[in-house]
Amino acid sequence: MTRICVFGAGAVGGHLAAWLARAGLDVSVVARGPHLEAIRANGLRYVSDAEDFTVRVNASSDARDLGPQDLVISAVKAHGLPHVVDAMQPLLGPETPVMFAINGVPWWYFHGQPAEPGQPPASERLARLDPGARLWDTLGVQRAIGCVVTSPNEVSSPGVIRNNATSNTFVIGEPDNTLSPRLQQIASVMKPALPGLSTSTAIRDVVWSKLMLNITTSPLATLTMRPPITFSHDEPMLAVYRQLLAEGVRVAASLGITVAADEEARIARMRTVRHPPSMLQDLVAGRPLEIDAQLLAVQDLARQGGVDTPVLDTLLALLVQRMQAERP
Repeated sequence: MTRICVFGAGAVGGHLAAWLARAGLDVSVVARGPHLEAIRANGLRYVSDAEDFTVRVNASSDARDLGPQDLVISAVKAHGLPHVVDAMQPLLGPETPVMFAINGVPWWYFHGQPAEPGQPPASERLARLDPGARLWDTLGVQRAIGCVVTSPNEVSSPGVIRNNATSNTFVIGEPDNTLSPRLQQIASVMKPALPGLSTSTAIRDVVWSKLMLNITTSPLATLTMRPPITFSHDEPMLAVYRQLLAEGVRVAASLGITVAADEEARIARMRTVRHPPSMLQDLVAGRPLEIDAQLLAVQDLARQGGVDTPVLDTLLALLVQRMQAERP
């Protein structure tokens, strides 16, 4: 596995590309606009409290310039994925896996899972995230590898990725929960470059552990326009937080996933988070919000499982109105 392309080299994708390239791997990126031009002119720069380095990577807005890869890492946000199916095709050889580093419920979630009586086919259960099943059928669900990222990053200026954490984790796993030869190979190549990378044979458990963060702090921070630390001692806000957390735990349980609520531990961590979640960053920047995978898909799964989510429903209605007000 020698050629790796990061498709969507923004905050998270840029972080991954920078560290993989610094380790000497053959890394290319698909990016666009001023960010692409800056990478071409000056290299891709990574900055944190502990690190400041720049790498040179082959960069283009057109995957045809880069050709087939041994691994593609997609860091395109969930709502953008259906629109890049065709653009990603030139990167794909017959066996090229695609690792999806995205927030929220992944579009491939029901791949490799037993069929459930009374439920639509696996390819249709999350139709919101994959209209017309183009990702499933055209890109090919057999290529999919899950990647759950816990790493707060931002594009602080074109060509520059700022990381705002003391530790970063990247958990990868197969949808069928096996420790497959390709997963082992990817891990063996990437782990020396990314100390925070690990594999999982229960990737959906990891998805839901991260989703508890998305379901709770993302809507609250976006609606209040403040990072979680600023309302983490406010008891009325914490009451809403706890109700959201409980709803998420019940939805996960309806899918056979046990997620520990760990309310106090989660609140304690929230009191250290100064970084605005990506949903709030997107609102401030005038970009579409990631409500489809982080929130609406959870609501869809709740409906399919007969789980009531009154607090999530209320906040979702408010978020949609807020988004429409910011982007008429």
